[in-house]
Amino acid sequence: MAEEKYMSGCKLRQYLHISTRKMKYLMDHNYIPHENTGHTTHKYRVLIEDAEMFKLRMDTEVGFLSELNGLFSNRTERHPRPMFEATEENCKAFRLWLEKEWAELPEALPTQTAARLIGNNPQRIHELIREETLHGIKIGPVQYCAKEEFINYISSPQKLSAPRTEKYKELIREFKYKQRRERENEQRRCKRKQRRDEKP
Repeated sequence: MAEEKYMSGCKLRQYLHISTRKMKYLMDHNYIPHENTGHTTHKYRVLIEDAEMFKLRMDTEVGFLSELNGLFSNRTERHPRPMFEATEENCKAFRLWLEKEWAELPEALPTQTAARLIGNNPQRIHELIREETLHGIKIGPVQYCAKEEFINYISSPQKLSAPRTEKYKELIREFKYKQRRERENEQRRCKRKQRRDEKP
């Protein structure tokens, strides 16, 4: 009976109509909740309800998995979708997430720290201060910028539409992953509540 609750990786690939390579990528990057059996064959197994939920999102959510477009094809897409849809709502959510993630950092960030957070050269942060995009203050040999301004800058639609450094892209991927898990957890909670309410 326990096995009926699960779907093997092979069956999941057929169910989602995707390649083995793409299925492995989704597993290895935790797009789909799963168990790794450790076996050479039938390495993965997924709860059927998780597979169904994932397929539903593939079929109904616009832009779902858009960051993977072209990754599993030899064809070069002329107009690949951006990895982040920089709508006002998404940019605001990203900004609020960063504020929580970086809550322990000082309100005045050393430019070296600011640069490290997004994988930039410190000289770029100095340029932003000289251009008055960010306000800076120098205390001794160290120059600082306001954390709030820095977060607002990297949460702007212009920056999020075209992330350049790998560190910045990692931040975006982490944000999207956590947002996705929150939505999935909420859907599970709603489903469990619905089942409890349906019980006589």
